[in-house]
Amino acid sequence: MATWAIIYLIILFPFCIYATWSDLKFLKIPNIVPVSLVIVFIITGPFLLPMGEYGTRLLYGLIALLISLILFAIRVAPGGDLKFTTALIPYVATTELLSFAMFVSLAAIMAVLTHMIFGWVGLAPKDWASWQGGGWRRRFPVGYALSGGVLTYLAAHVIQPV
Repeated sequence: MATWAIIYLIILFPFCIYATWSDLKFLKIPNIVPVSLVIVFIITGPFLLPMGEYGTRLLYGLIALLISLILFAIRVAPGGDLKFTTALIPYVATTELLSFAMFVSLAAIMAVLTHMIFGWVGLAPKDWASWQGGGWRRRFPVGYALSGGVLTYLAAHVIQPV
């Protein structure tokens, strides 16, 4: 069992819940969420991870930031989702980025399905931005999938290291 995963799961849970709620309701992830996640990692990382792993994760976070800036500049993805993704990268073991991508992909499939089903059966709040419009005009809150992916990744580590 990975101690770092337990602690990060507990720490990230409220941030992910807030990011998901905000993304569903407003289609925006407030800047305080990714900024807080980065600050929390910078403070807790040296206590939970070996220094080599800590430094490598920070480096991967910087690489993710550079890639995110490029993607945002060429208008491939919205800034809030990119900032949230960049802030989550340091919480993932550097040798398991592919596993993390798999968890996010599976969470994205589940998020899209639940989002669509809630809209179809009338459980979706009518005034929430992610359910405005109809059909293909409806925008999807990616923070919902990212939150599910990182929490599932960390929970899998708590149960058994991936």
